[in-house]
Amino acid sequence: MQHRNMAAWTAGILAASAALAQDHVAPNAWGYDFPARYDAEIAAPAVHRIRYADDHILLMEVANPPGYAMQLHGHRYPSIFARVSGTTHLGGGGPGDQYLEPDGGRNGEHWHSAPPPAHTPELECTAADPQAPHRPVNRGAVPQHFYRIEFRRFDESPPRDTGSRETLRYADAVVRLVEVRIAPGRSSRPTVTRHPAILAIDTQRAFDALDAVAGPAAGRSLPPSGLTMPRCITLDAGARSRSTIRGAPRFITIGSSSSESKAPR
Repeated sequence: MQHRNMAAWTAGILAASAALAQDHVAPNAWGYDFPARYDAEIAAPAVHRIRYADDHILLMEVANPPGYAMQLHGHRYPSIFARVSGTTHLGGGGPGDQYLEPDGGRNGEHWHSAPPPAHTPELECTAADPQAPHRPVNRGAVPQHFYRIEFRRFDESPPRDTGSRETLRYADAVVRLVEVRIAPGRSSRPTVTRHPAILAIDTQRAFDALDAVAGPAAGRSLPPSGLTMPRCITLDAGARSRSTIRGAPRFITIGSSSSESKAPR
């Protein structure tokens, strides 16, 4: 009997180890090593909707209704959260959240938020490293609604196209996503933000140039602990900027399409 119990116990350990091993694949550049079935847009598509994607970034809209039975899901890339309601939970998520790896160090412990700009207290951005599969719980009375810009790669390598331009990548009744590129040694055109905006940045030279012109009213995040990027800057409506950057970097702006408050869809 003792031998049978020992054999059953050993088989159980081996089965559990095999199951855990199946939850890991070759890690990406940032150490994320969970299979694609956990990707948010695959595992929890009712809450996570991809609004734009290319080889550089992915814009995801997140709308989590109160009491929704969320599926276990993860985010494989460093990202910037952009929101005008609620608060991003730092240091391990909100009360009641569940984690595939509770002590794995990939549950928000390394994130850093920027303060809101001086005149838009509800505007918030957060710089995040990849997030292991988790199941968040919305215990509030309204949907948790925000956007997440995920960086599939950082833009340190000089691009072939070194011209200056602003490209509208996505727009709806709530937000506009704009990619900005500045040619080597050139200045961007003088810009006034019509609505509150968040700058999502993945190179140090772009951050340094934007930091120099954003002014004291803007909020600035640190990068996720252990990484040098991404970082974000929060801007009030009416903020003026003009920056000169050596190289040919890009940065991403996400801002309101309308000054009116819109309800989450």
